[in-house]
Amino acid sequence: MNAHDRRFGVLVLPDADAPALLERFRRVEEFGFDQLFLPDHIANIFATEPPWLDGWTMTTAAVMATSRITVGTLVSNPILRPPAVLAKEALTIDRLSGGRLELGIGAGIVESDHHGTGTAPWSVKERVARFGEYVQVLDEVLRADGTPYSFDGEWYAVRDLPTGPATLQRPRPPIVVGGQAPTILRVTARRADVWNTNGRPDASVEENVALAAEHNRRLDVLTEQGGRDPGTLRRSVLLWANTDAVTGSTPLEELVERYTAVGIDEFVICWPDRDEDYGRFEHLATTIIPKLR
Repeated sequence: MNAHDRRFGVLVLPDADAPALLERFRRVEEFGFDQLFLPDHIANIFATEPPWLDGWTMTTAAVMATSRITVGTLVSNPILRPPAVLAKEALTIDRLSGGRLELGIGAGIVESDHHGTGTAPWSVKERVARFGEYVQVLDEVLRADGTPYSFDGEWYAVRDLPTGPATLQRPRPPIVVGGQAPTILRVTARRADVWNTNGRPDASVEENVALAAEHNRRLDVLTEQGGRDPGTLRRSVLLWANTDAVTGSTPLEELVERYTAVGIDEFVICWPDRDEDYGRFEHLATTIIPKLR
C-alpha cells in the first residue's frame, strides 16, 4: 500500500447546546487538526440524559464556524436519510464549505434510529444488501454534474433527479466508508476514497490492531481484483473505547505506531466527554500530535 500523509481528526458529538458546539468546532480548527467529524444518529446511543442535536445540521454549522479544516460525518446514517437526499445534502455542504466536505457513510446498525423513525430494524442480510445500492446511488448522483439521474434497484429507486450544480470537489467529495463486514469492505474497495474502522469496543488494543491489519490486507486484495491501486484508498481509525487516546491507558504515540505498522494513516480522536479530561485533550493537540505528523 502506498504511503499517505498522516492526518489527525476529531469526532465531536452533538451532545451540548449550539453555542458550546460552535466553540468546540473553532477550537478543533485552532488546534491544527486536519478533520472535524460529527456522528449521525437521532439520539445519543450511549446515554439518555445529555442534549443531542442533529448531526447533519451541526455539520452545516461547523463549516460556517471554520474556514480551513475538512468537515464531515463519521458516519452518515441510511436509516435516517434516503441516498438521493443525502447526496443533495452533501452537494450543498460541499459548495457551502468551499470544497471541505468528507462524506462518511455507514450501514445503519442502531435500533434506536429505527425506533425514532418508526421503521422496523433491518436484518443483517437486508442491511448489507441495502448498503451496496445506497453507496452506488450516492456515488453516482454526486458524479452526475447536473445530468438527471435515475436508479431502479431492489431497495432504492430514484427517478429523474435533478443533480445540479456540480460539486466543487472533483469528481465528487471524498466518500469515507465505515465498517468491517465483508460486504462493507467490497463496497469500500469499489467506490470509497477512505476506509474507516473503529474496531470492537470489547476488544483490546492488540486485538483491534490485528483486526485492522486483517481487514487492510483484505482491502488490498479487493482493490487489486477490481483493477484499482490499493494505495488510492486511504485508511482511517476512530480511536474510542479501549483505544481512546484521551482516556485510555495506551498513549497516543503507541497507538499511532501500532496502527501505522498495519497500514493506517489517518487517526480520529474523540472530543472529551468530561471537562476534567479537556487538559489531556489539549496536551495531545498542542504537544503530542505535532510531533507525530
